[in-house]
Amino acid sequence: MTTVVLVHGAFHDAWCWERVRSALDDRGVANLALDLPFGGLDADAGAVGALLDAVDGPVVLCGHSYGGMVISRAASGRDDVEHLVYLCAVQVVDDAEMAESFTATRLVEHLLPGDDGGMSVNPDFAIECFYHDCDPELAAAAVERLRPMGMGITATDAPDVVPPPPAWMQIPSTYVVCTDDRTIDADSQRKMATHANIVVEWDTSHSPMLSQPDLVADLLMGLAGGAS
Repeated sequence: MTTVVLVHGAFHDAWCWERVRSALDDRGVANLALDLPFGGLDADAGAVGALLDAVDGPVVLCGHSYGGMVISRAASGRDDVEHLVYLCAVQVVDDAEMAESFTATRLVEHLLPGDDGGMSVNPDFAIECFYHDCDPELAAAAVERLRPMGMGITATDAPDVVPPPPAWMQIPSTYVVCTDDRTIDADSQRKMATHANIVVEWDTSHSPMLSQPDLVADLLMGLAGGAS
């Protein structure tokens, strides 16, 4: 039995997958999600690795946004992950490629520094950045659940540390380009998608797991081999 493991992106938690998980449950597909600790890339990847260790059987591993960086690190060198899914996510070789791939979006204009050195998304602009195609009540509820995170948490390793090769170099991957994304520009996504074996494009915002959960669930079910 193949299990779908879902990894959220920046400022979110596992709650953002609730609608997808419900749809997967309806389809008979085993699934899990976790709250990342936001302790840095290694700590976040370690949390995913610990969850993978507890899964009996093969896995389809899906990362959203920053979660793409996490799954690339967490699944590196593993033989129990059958497929990787990058849902408008970061799929790059290294920091240099990430800098080259990304086109600035309005999200950076709406980040608020915290007293502890972290950052959060200005709630007045969060719907525009993440949820503009979602049901208004659903979007408003999602904004209330957003979470701050530390500055620099998405940075990779120190210059003298050699990171493991990203998992997509050894594991087949699918990239989902979200063409109406206002957080990661669609052209930036297309550049990163050149690393994937399969590329699909959806006319959605940065949050298809909320606006189009059945679309996400159908893709994941197909990659997991159908109902268990």
